[in-house]
Amino acid sequence: MSPSAIAIVRVQAFPGQGSALGAHLNELLDQVRQQPGCQSGEVRALAADRWQVQTRWASQADLEAHLSGSKAQQWLGRLGCGELAQGLEFESRSAD
Repeated sequence: MSPSAIAIVRVQAFPGQGSALGAHLNELLDQVRQQPGCQSGEVRALAADRWQVQTRWASQADLEAHLSGSKAQQWLGRLGCGELAQGLEFESRSAD
């Protein structure tokens, strides 16, 4: 069995949009948790205008399938160039 994977996305809000971005990320996370292979996820404020979303996946293949899907591309696109966020950082690693 392949090791589980962790994905971490850090998002920087535009000035004054920190609370709205946090609410938006929580809504997105509710949808991500329903994706095949997603075992858990959490949103955490790093600062008033900086957020982190961490998800755990049953395998690296599940994470890759999620990331290559149209829903994930749409969500990441909205975060990377939307009205709430001015940029994001992404990393993934083995959880085991």
